[in-house]
Amino acid sequence: MLNEAWKRRLIHIAHSGTGKEFNLKTRMAFPKTVLGQKIHQSKTMSQTFPWLHKIKGKVLQDELLANHTSIQIGGPADFLIFPEDTQDIQTILKNRGKTPIYILGEGTNLLVSDRGIRGVVISLKECFKEIKRPLFFKKEETERRAVIKVGAGAKMSYLAKHAARFSLTGIEHLVGIPGSLGGAIIMNAGAEGTEIGSVIRSVTRITRNGEIETLKPEDLSFQYRKTVFPDEAGIIIEAEIELKEGDRSEIAATMDRHLSRRSQTQPLTIPNSGSIFKNPEGDAAGRIIESLGLKGYSIGKAGVSIRHANFIVNKGGATAKEVTELIKHIQKEVKEKTNIDLQTEIVIIGD
Repeated sequence: MLNEAWKRRLIHIAHSGTGKEFNLKTRMAFPKTVLGQKIHQSKTMSQTFPWLHKIKGKVLQDELLANHTSIQIGGPADFLIFPEDTQDIQTILKNRGKTPIYILGEGTNLLVSDRGIRGVVISLKECFKEIKRPLFFKKEETERRAVIKVGAGAKMSYLAKHAARFSLTGIEHLVGIPGSLGGAIIMNAGAEGTEIGSVIRSVTRITRNGEIETLKPEDLSFQYRKTVFPDEAGIIIEAEIELKEGDRSEIAATMDRHLSRRSQTQPLTIPNSGSIFKNPEGDAAGRIIESLGLKGYSIGKAGVSIRHANFIVNKGGATAKEVTELIKHIQKEVKEKTNIDLQTEIVIIGD
C-alpha cells in the first residue's frame, strides 16, 4: 500500500515500453474500472473524464508498469500518459479531481505492486528531456562557472557526460546514477559524497493547481536521499544546475573510474531497482547485510544480489510481493542481530 508520505507527494518514477493506445478523437469507451471508480461500460471517455480528449500526447490504458521499471516488476496503470508539453500537464492537474497522479522518470528506486496503480501515471521522458548548452559566466576573477538548463526527464548519465564535454565539474560522480534528473532531485541522489542538491540553482515545477513556479535552493531543504519542498505536491519539469569549470581530462578520468567500479560491484546486467536501503549513519547497508550471510538469499524469484548485498535482483518472473517479503526478512534479520533499523530507499507504490 502507498504510505501517507508518498500519497502527499508526486513521485518521480520511469518509462519505456508499449501498451494499448487510445484514439482520443474517436473517444473509445472505458472498461468497467477506470481510475479506481466503477463506471458503466457504455459510458464514453468524454462522459467519464471529459478533459482526457484535450491531451495532445499519447495515452495508454492498462499498461503494465513492469515495462517501465528497472526491476521489471509492476502491475497495470489505469492510464499512462506521455504529455506533449507543459499545457498537457496543466490540463491533467487542473481537472484531476481526486484522481491519484504519479510521475514516471526512469523507473529506478521503485517497486510497483503486482496489482498496479489505480490512477494516472505521467511520463515526462518524451517531452522534458532536453539538456541545453551551458551559459558561462565569471563568478570571480579567476573562476568560470556555467548554468545548464535541463528537462526533468533527462537521464543523469547523459547530463554528467554533457557537462564533461564542456569541462564542467561538480556532477561527474553522479554519472553512474540510473534515473532522470527529476527523480534525482526528489531523492537528492548522490554518490561518493556528491549530491545533486549541491549544484541546483533553480527548480521549475507545476503545482497541484496547474500553476508554474520556480523555486530557489533556499526554498528547498536537501537532506540525505530526500528533498523537502514547501508543498510536496507538484511536478518538476525543469531545473538549472550551476557548475564550475575544471580540467576535462580529470573529469573524464573520474567518470571512468566510477563507471568501472560500478560495473564491477553492482548487478548491472540483471533487472534491479538500485539500492534498497539507506545507509545507516557511519556504516553501509550492503556491508551489514553481507556480514549476516544474506548474499544470494532468495524468496521466490527475488534474491539478494551476490555482487552487492544492498541490491535485490529479479531472477526472472519475480513479483512485488516476493520483493517486499525479502525486504522485510532482511530488516528483521538486521534488527535482531545488530539492533539497526534499516530504512528503505526504494519507493513502494500501488494497490
